[in-house]
Amino acid sequence: MVSLQALVINAIVGLVILFIANVVGLGVQISLVTLLVCAVFGIPGAILVILLALLDIAFAAALAPVVLV
Repeated sequence: MVSLQALVINAIVGLVILFIANVVGLGVQISLVTLLVCAVFGIPGAILVILLALLDIAFAAALAPVVLV
């Protein structure tokens, strides 16, 4: 059985990876859903969120549309 300490460390590392991906500019949207995915699933959750954002499937940061006048 996995200890509670290992689960907490995994969740914290997943959140740190998500934060670093956002700082580096990978276009990952920080929202309640992405935070929950990373907190619950840890490192694999963070990798999943980053991959889905890079493939523009989900969790991609939306840019404001440019309106040409």
